Amino acid sequence: MVTKTETQTYIYATYIRTTPEKLWEALTQGDWSVKYWMGFRVEYELKAGGRVRIVAPKGMEHLGNHDGKVLACEPGRKLVYEFVTADKDKPEVTAKRDGPSRVTYELTPMGAQVRLRVIHENLLPEDQEKDPNTFRGINNGWPAVISSLKSLLETGQEIDFKSDCA
Repeated sequence: MVTKTETQTYIYATYIRTTPEKLWEALTQGDWSVKYWMGFRVEYELKAGGRVRIVAPKGMEHLGNHDGKVLACEPGRKLVYEFVTADKDKPEVTAKRDGPSRVTYELTPMGAQVRLRVIHENLLPEDQEKDPNTFRGINNGWPAVISSLKSLLETGQEIDFKSDCA
């Protein structure tokens, strides 16, 4: 008998003093993501069925393949994509996965700011990190990435995780 692995959902929301257009550009353009996403370059073909590539920075290739596809795309409002997590360092966790992980970005204008809501679905308990003093784990990684994005859009300067955490 095969049993389905129980999955979890992680939700994170913040408010960024910017426009939906500028936030959309920052979320969907690789030249932006490499600045605020700890060196990761995220590239999208912005249409349903389009390709998603998440390219690790040099020296972090061991984190594995994270390519996927766009499920829904409403420019300036909503992006839904899925990707396969194949962590070379944790093959036992990769083997437990039942399908791709799914991320939704919801952008809602609210006066002079935009609420960005990130919903990450189909996660395993192993995707969470118990140690809050690291950037590992969905629960530590998303707040760090989105905080850096917020800082970049509001001040022009992303968070330099390498120097701040050395």
